[in-house]
Amino acid sequence: MDVVKFKAFHMVASLKNISKAAEKLHYTQPAVSAQIRELENTYGSRLFQRVGQNLELTEAGIRLLPYAQQLLDLFEESRKAVTEAADIESHCVRVGASSLPGIHLVPELIGEFHRQNAQVNVVLTVDDAYQIEQMLVGGEVDVGILGRAGGTHKKTRFVEVLLLEDPVMAVVGCEHPYADRDSLRPQDLGTQALILPPEDRLTRRAVEKRFRQLGLEFRLAHEILYTESIKRLVMNGLGIAMLSRIVTSREVAWGWLRAIPVQGFNVNREIFMVYPKARILIPAVQSFIDFVSGSTAEA
Repeated sequence: MDVVKFKAFHMVASLKNISKAAEKLHYTQPAVSAQIRELENTYGSRLFQRVGQNLELTEAGIRLLPYAQQLLDLFEESRKAVTEAADIESHCVRVGASSLPGIHLVPELIGEFHRQNAQVNVVLTVDDAYQIEQMLVGGEVDVGILGRAGGTHKKTRFVEVLLLEDPVMAVVGCEHPYADRDSLRPQDLGTQALILPPEDRLTRRAVEKRFRQLGLEFRLAHEILYTESIKRLVMNGLGIAMLSRIVTSREVAWGWLRAIPVQGFNVNREIFMVYPKARILIPAVQSFIDFVSGSTAEA
């Protein structure tokens, strides 16, 4: 039933006067009278009777009053619940990231964004790039940050912003003979034991493709799924890894590893920010997009 009718009924019952009820509700007197009549028609019974200058409840009105109070209280509770949910949603940014940026880039971006926008809650989901794209299409995340060799599978649906090009470099331990070199040639890698991720990984495919283009062979010593394990093996002198610069930035800064550019190798991991073209962005999401774009541009 229409909550407005019950508001009119409850106010008239409280004030015992239609004019005063109309003033309190900011309605016209005819509008309040019409609401009462419609309610009486619905129940098939008179709800008020005039006693002197006042409108008093009939027996039917007396019985209806507690139900009207409950209905209005429940409506107010529901209104508050929906308002709170909308407020939470308006201050929440759902970010999906593929593994490389999700581990090595996005947490730092979220941390800095939160320091500047403490009222905004950022929720991060890390999965493979295809799954993040599916979540974008389904509205499960607002923004995706993906590491790729190129654009997204459904790029016509998305706005794409190239955040950075992350070069793949030769990574060696500090005791390796190449550790003091400023650069390497692709031929320098051919005689070395390489530690690479599995064949279905983007970096592995890109590295193998580049070796083929250069007409070079490589010696695979270890095939390891997890990047952290690859770095540990390199630290312990078990081979050379081919990893993007962002993946090893911490270990290089701490002096645990050396990342050396390979002249003419020219393999980059591109990191994109993507979001649906047709979706209206709430202010919090737009603020996050602007922040990420600005932060990576400065970097």
